[in-house]
Amino acid sequence: MAPNFQDNDVKPIFIKSISGNIFGLYHLPPNQATVKRNILFIPPFAEELNRSRHMINRQARAFTEAGYGVFILDLFGTGDSEGTFGEASPHIWQQDILAAVSWLAERADTPPILWAMRTGALIAADLVQQYPDLTDQMILWSPVSNGKKFLNQYLRIKLAAEVTNQQNNPKTTLKDLWASSESGQILEIAGYDLSPELIKELSALSLNTIRLPQTVSVKWIEISLNTPAEPSLSSQKVIDAWKKDNIEVYIAPVNDITFWILQEPEWADIYINQTMALLKK
Repeated sequence: MAPNFQDNDVKPIFIKSISGNIFGLYHLPPNQATVKRNILFIPPFAEELNRSRHMINRQARAFTEAGYGVFILDLFGTGDSEGTFGEASPHIWQQDILAAVSWLAERADTPPILWAMRTGALIAADLVQQYPDLTDQMILWSPVSNGKKFLNQYLRIKLAAEVTNQQNNPKTTLKDLWASSESGQILEIAGYDLSPELIKELSALSLNTIRLPQTVSVKWIEISLNTPAEPSLSSQKVIDAWKKDNIEVYIAPVNDITFWILQEPEWADIYINQTMALLKK
């Protein structure tokens, strides 16, 4: 059972970043216990974050019950941080992460573990590639391996909406949307404005081309639709490449709920249990 937090167990924090103040919740172990180590959460994209908050908070509670401090970060243009989504980009978000790491560094001698979900894994891994001393451990929740493929799936939401609304205009194609972005237009998809900078920078990120420092170990947890559970082919390709580079990678595919796509909150308890098991490795 998850612990019941008192007011002093969760601290709201505002940190100055490159484009404005970013907000976060710093979860502490219950009963003012000593923090074993800090964990910094790097969120997924757009609506995936809103649909995952219940699981993120539940995992944070599991971490704090084990003695960890957990910083749940709202990146620029999201949550209670300053800015709008249309002003955001992966570069700005990486600066937010660096600001949060610096804030945590003032309170601990050990760099934080980076816990990143979905597209957050792309942004975090690229940042660790740039700054090898940023962390020595990453927890990746169902990481997106290729930014452009992810965006293609996301842009199809707009194409599907056009079909549903039976618009009289000529049918827009995926190629049209990419061309619009490349010409400098902001695309509105499912209530979120995607700037040309965001699309260009995120589409350039791929775990297949990111090379992590050998000092980093990776705990990789993902949902599997196969029985028994196994990593996807795209995930296995990244994992094999990292292992070839002598990166320590622990993988836990699980048969559980794909909670970040569901309208109503569903608990993926196996997912959390496997995350805690990998944390001990």
